[in-house]
Amino acid sequence: MTTNQIITDEEANLTNCEREPIHIPGSIQPHGILLVLQEPELTILQVSENTREILGIKAETLLGNNLNVLLGNLQIDRLKQCLSSEEIQSVNPIKLSIETSGNPVTFDGIIHRTDKKLILELELTTSIEYMPFFSFYHYIRTAASRIQESANLQQLCQNIATEVRHLSGFDRVMVYRFSPEGHGEVIAEDKREDLTSYLGLNYPATDIPKQARKLYCLNWIRLIADINYQPIAIIPNNNPVTGQPIDLSFAGLRSVSPLHIKYLQNMGVGASMSISLIKDQKLWGLVACHHYSPKFITYEARTACKFLGQVMSVELSSKADNENYDYQIKLKSLISRFIEYMSREKNVVDGLLKHYPNLLELVSAEGAAICLEQEFKVIGKTPSLTDLKNLVEWLNTNFKQDVFYTDSLTKHYPEAEKYKDVASGLIGISLSQTQNHYVLCFRPEVLQTVNWAGNPHEPAEVTKIMEDGTLHLSPRKSFELWKEIVKFKSLPWQLCEIEAIHELRNAIIKIVLRQADELAKLNAALQESEAREREKSAQLEQALKELQRTQTQLVQSEKMSALGQMVAGIAHEINNPINFIYGNLSHADEYTQDLLELLSLYQRYFPAPGEEIAEKAEQVELEFLVEDLPKLLASMKLGTERIREIVLALRNFSRLDESEMKFVDIHDGIDSTLLILSNRLKSSPNRTGIDVIKEYGKLPKVDCYAGQLNQVFMNILANAIDALEEGIENRLLVNWGKEGSKYLAPTIAIRTEVIDSNHVSIRIKDNGPGIPKEMQSRLFDPFFTTKIVGKGTGIGLAISYAVVVEKHQGKLTCTSEKGKGAEFIIEIPIKATQNID
Repeated sequence: MTTNQIITDEEANLTNCEREPIHIPGSIQPHGILLVLQEPELTILQVSENTREILGIKAETLLGNNLNVLLGNLQIDRLKQCLSSEEIQSVNPIKLSIETSGNPVTFDGIIHRTDKKLILELELTTSIEYMPFFSFYHYIRTAASRIQESANLQQLCQNIATEVRHLSGFDRVMVYRFSPEGHGEVIAEDKREDLTSYLGLNYPATDIPKQARKLYCLNWIRLIADINYQPIAIIPNNNPVTGQPIDLSFAGLRSVSPLHIKYLQNMGVGASMSISLIKDQKLWGLVACHHYSPKFITYEARTACKFLGQVMSVELSSKADNENYDYQIKLKSLISRFIEYMSREKNVVDGLLKHYPNLLELVSAEGAAICLEQEFKVIGKTPSLTDLKNLVEWLNTNFKQDVFYTDSLTKHYPEAEKYKDVASGLIGISLSQTQNHYVLCFRPEVLQTVNWAGNPHEPAEVTKIMEDGTLHLSPRKSFELWKEIVKFKSLPWQLCEIEAIHELRNAIIKIVLRQADELAKLNAALQESEAREREKSAQLEQALKELQRTQTQLVQSEKMSALGQMVAGIAHEINNPINFIYGNLSHADEYTQDLLELLSLYQRYFPAPGEEIAEKAEQVELEFLVEDLPKLLASMKLGTERIREIVLALRNFSRLDESEMKFVDIHDGIDSTLLILSNRLKSSPNRTGIDVIKEYGKLPKVDCYAGQLNQVFMNILANAIDALEEGIENRLLVNWGKEGSKYLAPTIAIRTEVIDSNHVSIRIKDNGPGIPKEMQSRLFDPFFTTKIVGKGTGIGLAISYAVVVEKHQGKLTCTSEKGKGAEFIIEIPIKATQNID
């Protein structure tokens, strides 16, 4: 690609300049000096290179010095006093004098802060005052009054163009308004008589890129004193503190984008000034001033022009609203009538379409459609039913706002081109976030002629290609009148029409809600009756639950009492004779030893017993008897000790003598329960034995109702044994890591551990067939059982739940999955916080 080659819109266009960092150009215009200062010492960090031309001092010699190398102490003190003001820009300009070659030079000092740095701009003051102060003040006040007294928007725009030109002396002053699409139109103008008028011309949105519009919102006025100036660099390029170029967004001397300079040169402009017009905190337009030779405007005059722009900005809203005041009154009246119609009819659709004026009158539409799901009602000229259905589906996918509008439907929905004659413009209401409920109004295509200042579609010209591939583009050179016929657009929707549609939507929703409320009142009696029946049913259900709970508590209490008394009675009855036997076994052993020693003496001293004694000795197998009798007594002693252990376990299990909470060893209770159930754990001719794996942690003693907690262990362990017996019978045991084994042993694993500083857990797990998920939610309900009829009562786990949760303020949970065993987890506090009887 060669220099000055023309490229197409697809390859590049003027939006490339939107990437240009115009707020950090690194240079300034030459009609002043810029200093970047570090507060509070006012150290010079950066400076523009033109200090030698203006002050006779090389810029490099100023870097690192304090500002007092340029200003005397009195001026420094005055400047610091200004810097202490909350709004430092309100003190601008500050009159400053700098000695150069023995002569004082007067400057307007303009200060502002950015990036926590102070920027001081020094503009040479003119030797002749622009206008005496009081005359100047009087003129500004009169100009502001003329602007405020403008009868309408057009007169407002014309008045400010006239006043700004009178105040500034520019050859041409235009009021330039932005359209919703971003294009600009010259709507008012005051100019030199010999100049060609730009009034009514349009300029494409790309002429003023987004970042420039952002700066217009930040800085209300912008002066370019000489279009053909040579930029003055700021040294060093990067701020030595931040390491970044200094932000010049608020600097009046900020250098201008080369592309914008080229643009103005192509227009033949020698100097320019722009004043921002802000409405509702958005850039509404500009007062654009052109001069066809260099022109400098003093800071005071620029501030006055800025003030007039601010006065006009305040007036914009009221003047724009007054333009359509009569139309707005008409729309308000129509909304009131629609509310009346919709209130009288059975549905809102008839209220909008059946009467006159109807929906078409509200927004000057030529067609309307109301869609409630797949049912359509139409009036006037509209797309076909099929096209309406497709349009609604597209709206439902692409628009989520309550009100949507466009004057060029094909721009968003190309399918609409085929019915542009009835629906180039669309404004609609969404009545539901979840259903296809829409009110749609249509306007037909209106061919429009737009007068452009030059061809807005003219391809960009590449003037330079940078090493990184970036294109430097040149703006168009021709600004002669260029007419364009705009297709596929309707008349634009006015703001008051959009607001009317919003009001209509709110009215529809209120009426629909009111109708729904009336329907609700008609059903109120029935609902109240149903509510009473539900309340009775709920009371009966609650009574049933209370009854079941009471039954469970009674059964638990009775069962625990009976079990405790029975176990305690058995233990007492067994304990007395066992203690008698156990106590006499030691004497029997002692006597037996004595007799055996006596017999041994007889055998030693009478080695040849009589025939009768020898026969008797042989008959009773004396040698075996002597050897076996001590073993027999030892075995009897071991048996009695085992019986005593069982009796002790029975007593520990029942804890009949412990009705209050006390600190006990949880492991003793588990071991006692296992001992009682030991017969069910042993193997039998019908099945193999059940292995018990104990993984006891180091638990402290726990404050609990020991007997009731042992009953919980009994219920859970008994259920686990039942489940394992079922698993053995149906061969549904779970493999716990015994890979390769032909047979899986039925196993119960018991693990205890400390959870935290105040809780312990007991986990009892089996490798049985597991519990189906659908049954797990009811495991702890009274009288619910998964066992066959006659084998379970359904109160064991309900009792266990009451003991753990209600008595001990703990938790009882079950984790299980069919075919994967079951695990019951008991969590209880180490020290009870509250005892509940």
